[in-house]
Amino acid sequence: MKPPSSLQTSEFDSSDEEPIEDEQTPIQISWLPLSQVNCSQFLGLCALPGCKFKNVRRNIQKDTEELKSYGIQDIFVFCTRGELSKYRVPNLLDLYHQYGIITHHHPIPDGGTPDIASCCEIMEELAICLKNNRKTLIQAFHDILQ
Repeated sequence: MKPPSSLQTSEFDSSDEEPIEDEQTPIQISWLPLSQVNCSQFLGLCALPGCKFKNVRRNIQKDTEELKSYGIQDIFVFCTRGELSKYRVPNLLDLYHQYGIITHHHPIPDGGTPDIASCCEIMEELAICLKNNRKTLIQAFHDILQ
């Protein structure tokens, strides 16, 4: 019998770390009409592109290319950098920049709420995007949209 130190690390990997093929379905965007607030624009909502967590295995490159092909110009991201790492997309904000997508990063820890000043800043940025007819998206965690 081999001593424990000679066991391969893969024998101790959790199911989250097992290689599973990336999901091939297109990223889903829900379009929220803003007519009730006297705005002719729509606001997009989608799960975190490239997310790899529990049973979710998205492909970050494919998802980002799809968002760009939909004409997304601005994305509001509320995940903290730690959460982006947790969901295995630590370079997502840089990738958006490479694709020419303007990122509005307002980190709010999971389960937390922003203070009034942050809420006002987010709403102001969002209003400017919509007023300028920019195709805008808000990202949510996968669980929220299911």
